[in-house]
Amino acid sequence: MWASLARGPGERLQRAVHKVTGSDAPEGWDHQLENEPFVNLGYEKRWWLQNRLGGLELEYGPSVGGAVGNLYTYASTGAGVRLGQGLSRSFSQFSVTPAPSGVQYFKPGEGLGWFVFANFEGRFMAHNMLLDGNTFEDSHSVDREKWVGDAQLGVAMLWDRWQLSFANVWRSHEFETQREHDQFGSISLSTWL
Repeated sequence: MWASLARGPGERLQRAVHKVTGSDAPEGWDHQLENEPFVNLGYEKRWWLQNRLGGLELEYGPSVGGAVGNLYTYASTGAGVRLGQGLSRSFSQFSVTPAPSGVQYFKPGEGLGWFVFANFEGRFMAHNMLLDGNTFEDSHSVDREKWVGDAQLGVAMLWDRWQLSFANVWRSHEFETQREHDQFGSISLSTWL
């Protein structure tokens, strides 16, 4: 009963948005996962090397990581690069799930700072609840790809107590019958209070 009550307004809203935007009608409402709490522990380690390139600051280096839990279990390795001005004011490393949450820390400073960034990551996915289905109940699932890769490009701007960032991600196929890779982005606005 609760599922149908909760689903009703969400489904109607999604169908309305799809109609206004001219998108295909959503067809996944009968295949949703059941509600389930999750516990995940993730870790990522980066080794940044710092240099200068044509008057700009440059940071680059490899990374390793992983996660264990009922949402995701994986091991990862990758590399990243940042190029711009004021890198020491921002320790941000933007990431999109299933990577660890990333560091969104920056220091307020005088004037404008900026940087462009790129990250590449490969993951061996041992478990992905969103594709494998619920852990404690029977639910829909698909045949998951074990190896998944991400390529990420973005830009960040810092001004006094503010940081604005945009990242775009291209992800390889995550399940066997997937016709196209995924592409999505995120935008983040942060401030010191």
